[in-house]
This record gives sequence, C-alpha cells and structure tokens, in this order.
Amino acid sequence: MSSLKSKLQSAGLAAVAIAVSVVLAEGASRLVVDAADFLNVDPVPDAYLGHKLAPGAGGHDELGFRNRSVPAQANIVAIGDSMTYGSGAPRDGAWPQQLAALSGDSVYNMGLGGYGPLQYLHLAGHQAKQFKPKQLLVSFYFGNDFIDAAMLPQNLPNWANWRPSGAASAPAVAPAVAPSEAAPKPTKRGGALRDWLSRHSVLYGLLRTTVLAPFAVAEQKKLADKMTPDERMSWSDPAAPDIKTVFTAQQRASAQDQTQPTVREGMEVTKRAFAAIKDEADKQGIPLRVVLIPTRERIYCAYLKSTKASLPPAHLKLCDLEEANKTELLQAFQAKGIAYVDPTAAMEEQVRQHVQIYPPTSDGHPTSLGHKVIAEAVLASLKKP
Repeated sequence: MSSLKSKLQSAGLAAVAIAVSVVLAEGASRLVVDAADFLNVDPVPDAYLGHKLAPGAGGHDELGFRNRSVPAQANIVAIGDSMTYGSGAPRDGAWPQQLAALSGDSVYNMGLGGYGPLQYLHLAGHQAKQFKPKQLLVSFYFGNDFIDAAMLPQNLPNWANWRPSGAASAPAVAPAVAPSEAAPKPTKRGGALRDWLSRHSVLYGLLRTTVLAPFAVAEQKKLADKMTPDERMSWSDPAAPDIKTVFTAQQRASAQDQTQPTVREGMEVTKRAFAAIKDEADKQGIPLRVVLIPTRERIYCAYLKSTKASLPPAHLKLCDLEEANKTELLQAFQAKGIAYVDPTAAMEEQVRQHVQIYPPTSDGHPTSLGHKVIAEAVLASLKKP
C-alpha cells in the first residue's frame, strides 16, 4: 500500500513538474518569438467588414492588423486578404513588410484573411485615410476574391445594394466546391485540442511550424492519396525532388468558373468595387496600384506542362480560366485608368529555378520567398515613372 502511495506521489510530482515546465516554456516562447506568427486569432463581427480582429489580439496592433504598432503616418498602405496579411509566413515575411525592408519606406499592412474587394473599398475609404499615404496598394487574389465579392452583399445588409441587377434570385450560398484561402483542412487526430492550442499557445505554434512540420506534410500526403488528382495532387519537382507541394485545382477552378452564377456575379462586383476604389483614391489624391496575386496552381501551369506532368482536367481548366479572368479584369482596369502589378512571370521564373515559393502542403499561401518575389515586383513597378 505504501508502495502504491509512493508511486502516486511520484506521478503527481512529475505531473506538476511537467505542467510548470510547459508554463515556463510558454512564457519564454512569448518573450522570444512574435506571437502574431504563431497564434490563430478568432475574429469579431463587423457590420461592414464582416469580421475583424480585436485591438491587440494575438500580437496584432491596436487596429487589429498584423503590424508591430500603428504609426501616425505611412507612405504606403497595403490592403488585401490573407495573401497580403501573410498567412503561413512570419510577420516580417509578408510582402508589405518585405516591401518596407526593400524600399526603406514606411508601409502599413491592412491585410486580413477572408477579405475581398468590398472590404478593400471600405478600408480605402475609411481606416486607410488616417495614415495620409502617398501610395495605395490593393491586392486581388484570383483564388477566392470573386467569391468573396459576391458573398458579402448577400450576407451583410450594409452591402445589399451591391448586388448586380437581376441577381436578386441568386442563392446566398457558395459554389458546390466552396473555395477558401487555404485548402480544406484534413480530419486530424485530437483536432479540437490542436485547434484550441493553435489559438492559445505560442509554444504549440512554434512546435507546429518546426518539429511537427514534417508530420503535417506526411499527413497531407496521405490525405491526397485518398482523393482524386482533381481534388488534391501531391507533386515533387522532377529536377529537385525536395521541392514539393500539394495542388488543389478543383477548388481553385470552381472559384473562377464564370458559368457559375456566384462567380459571374463576383466578377461584376469586383469591377465595380475597384472602380469605386479608384474614385476614392483620386478624391484623396493618392495613386492607386492593384497587386494581382495568382493562385499557386496557375503559377505552376507552364512548368508542369514543360516537364510533361500528367495534369488532371481541373488543373488544365484552371490554367485557362485564370488567364481569361485576368484578361477581363485588366480590360476593366484599363478602361478606368487603374495601374496594376502582375508578379506572375517573376514567380514562374522562381518555379523554373526550383525555389520553394509555396509550402509542401495544400496551403496555397506563398512562403516568405514567394512574398519576396511579390514585394520585388511591386517595388520595381513603383520605381517606374
């Protein structure tokens, strides 16, 4: 009996020691690394933006954006979705922050996941004005911004008048394959606990992106093996096998197929929104430049074809759809006198050079190296007369 009691006491002491060690490690992690790089933050509702981050949440600034602080003035304001926020990359790895480092200019990042053209318009006409910028950069991501543009007027009363005429009967639902800013998350063991930790533990976030990263890659490959190549296709660069990624072509193609009413409606709202952003920028006397963000699947189209890769039908379709949509959007920009930056060619070149500009998982956000290419393209464009 005494032996059992001794064992229980030892186990209790060990549990306490482990708990104390974890708490200390968590505290040390928060002192050493940037919380905004490792914590997932739950948004709060907003009548015009749909959602936003609370001031100071998870290492974000007092306006709820991914900057270290809110400056009194910024020469450049960058507005966008998670592709501008820098999901999957460190805060300093996001293209607006890299643009600041490359140019030596002040850049304020107003990107947030889930935003689309109408949120960009609202930010340009409200929060961005306080920084008195000399240049307004607004990104457009082909992977889901058409859907975001269509859905906001259907879901928020304050944007109801942005529904295109004749679209009142369109269902307030997304397409059959609902696009998002990252591919659908696979079912995972201990999902509820892992999700909780991702929102509350910097230590867990740090481990997830370092020690646990290879396990995540293996988990996603197993998932891809159970799905069709249209849904998910694991790929390794034949010339550099360490370069890997997972394509989600069906999801991306669905978000750009204008035979679907929601996507067609999104295109019309997008054109109208950017025309209004241009009017707002002109009213403020600020030059506007749109940063076109391609999908990962589109960036790899040419290289995959050159290596004779067996592309599933959805990927081939996506290659054509994205180019056609870009052509239509640029025609509208030209008619309105909207300047733009297209980093596609520069990103394609990095793919040919076997650079890991996207992660080895199904996450479609660029790595820091991919963001650098975008930042360099933007800087080169800004330097042109």
